[in-house]
Amino acid sequence: MPPVPVHVKARDVLLVAALFLVGAAAAAQPVAPVEPDAARAVRDVIETTREYRQALERVLGFRVQDVDRASTVVDQRRELYVRGIVSRREFEAAERALEDAQAKLAETQQQIAQADHALAEALVAAASPPAPPSPASPRPLPEPPLPEPGVAAPIFVRFRGAAAWSLADTPRLDRFFRERFGRALPVSAYGQTPVHDRLRLDHHQALDVAVHPDSPEGAALQAFLRNTGISFIAFRGAMAGAATGAHIHVGAPSPRTAALTPASAPTP
Repeated sequence: MPPVPVHVKARDVLLVAALFLVGAAAAAQPVAPVEPDAARAVRDVIETTREYRQALERVLGFRVQDVDRASTVVDQRRELYVRGIVSRREFEAAERALEDAQAKLAETQQQIAQADHALAEALVAAASPPAPPSPASPRPLPEPPLPEPGVAAPIFVRFRGAAAWSLADTPRLDRFFRERFGRALPVSAYGQTPVHDRLRLDHHQALDVAVHPDSPEGAALQAFLRNTGISFIAFRGAMAGAATGAHIHVGAPSPRTAALTPASAPTP
């Protein structure tokens, strides 16, 4: 076999060395962490909800202006009606327009509250890792004590129960609340709402109750849910810059679902 030229051997050595250096440099480069699907979904919910809430705030301004204008018209028509210048029909039409404007304002305010609650759920999901269901208690649990003055309480309490829950169980919850406090359960969001549709959140088997966790009603409701093994998240107020009102979310946190209507901004 003829001898291999020296320059060929040198070229091969240089090629191997170059490949080694390239591989070493690539290995030294920091690798961007791959965001888990669950974390990315939570981040998307937070961003989408904040954008949607900002849009609702703009709509709220229009709604307030509509109520102010309609109220002014009613005052003017009332005076003209008393003086016999306009008919009763015209005056009543102005009153109906005011009622319609007030209803739309209340609807927008309710949508903002529901968006805040959805954002609170997403922030909890981002702040706390999944936990196994809590074991059932052999005896009824007492109501949680109220926070002591000057002692900071956690902004939210999350309980994952082992019992199955659906909206079909709501009458049992309402019956407990009526027997204990003499009034209906103050539900602020029952099942799927248009806000959850827009945010593509599955809230079909969940409900939000408008009570403060530290109130007598909230403490009793939490104890009842724990004793029956029903999952809930109790929010004491705003968290991470979100204007989330105090409430108790009954059921599992609302997961993101692509099957629902794509998110879109509200229109005035």
